Amino acid sequence: MTRAPRLASALAAVALTASVLPVLAASSGGMSDAFKGFGANGKDPIQIEADSLEVLDKDRNAVFTGNVHVLQKDTVLKTQRLRVYYEGNGASDLAKGDAAGAQAIRRFEAEGKVLISQKDQTVTGDRGWFDMHTQTAQITGGVVLTQGKNVARGERLSIDLKSGQYKLDGTGRVQLILESQKPAGQ
Repeated sequence: MTRAPRLASALAAVALTASVLPVLAASSGGMSDAFKGFGANGKDPIQIEADSLEVLDKDRNAVFTGNVHVLQKDTVLKTQRLRVYYEGNGASDLAKGDAAGAQAIRRFEAEGKVLISQKDQTVTGDRGWFDMHTQTAQITGGVVLTQGKNVARGERLSIDLKSGQYKLDGTGRVQLILESQKPAGQ
């Protein structure tokens, strides 16, 4: 490989980091806040709708299936199946009047064409999980990140919500398409 292609590869990596992912990870209204919003420090209520719901109280989880739609403020999660793991004793905490204990979400697991969007930012894939304790998330299977006209593709997106660090990789190559912007006055 000559120096020019290496430089082009390095510039592409820098452009990916500088143009697409930091916008998704920005602390105010960025995609990392969107993931955090689902149950970990979210001040706004989480609304979940689905075709069916099965509560497995002894296992401390609930399974939503069929056209699952999760909304918290301006963040949307859509999938076909969502398992929500919670802390506390579920129904027995509610019976005791301890609604907070029954509603502490510790993990989401989504599968079946996962889509997460917030404003002009979207992440899609086949499966995803979000762990509120470790503040980590992962989307796998044909991952596509978009922000406006910018697009990044890979097989796995790993996110550290504490640091805002994103890593897009997989078994094949990662692809990035950046919309060129003309300097002002041209």
